[in-house]
Amino acid sequence: MAIGIGRQSGEERRSESRRTLERRVYVRASPRFVWAALHEPTAFSGLFPELHLGPAGPSWPAGGAERFGEAHLGLLRVPVRVESLEARPNRAFRLAVVADEFWFDWAWRLEPLAGGSRVVHSGVFASPDRLAGFLARLGRSSFETFAETHLRALKERAEALAAADPAA
Repeated sequence: MAIGIGRQSGEERRSESRRTLERRVYVRASPRFVWAALHEPTAFSGLFPELHLGPAGPSWPAGGAERFGEAHLGLLRVPVRVESLEARPNRAFRLAVVADEFWFDWAWRLEPLAGGSRVVHSGVFASPDRLAGFLARLGRSSFETFAETHLRALKERAEALAAADPAA
């Protein structure tokens, strides 16, 4: 009997709910300020209201660094592990939010543009657990809403940091 490596059966494909998105926003601040706003410890809860994490270790946001906490998605409250997958200062950041019931893969690309920055925020959400996927969709939050909240908060914070910097 031949086994196809990397292939999922029809049953496995149907059981995993997977969504992707990409959003773009122009920020009136250089990528340096956007990067700083993305990693400012005091602003984390505003940028990621769906995540309630413990304090960051000294290596955060370096690639491979981890944080632990809880995710609040709709009616779903579950422990999560957040791992920094890519951290290129002033250019790109990517992290994974992993739980038994779902996973997110969030990415930000920072591109200098017309004296400011274009921020491209993309993500993938997958949930192999149908009940968890249903509970996560209940309430006022959705995968798309989270991305828009991330970008709105990031834009506000980065522009405030740039305005407060006398050298900017």
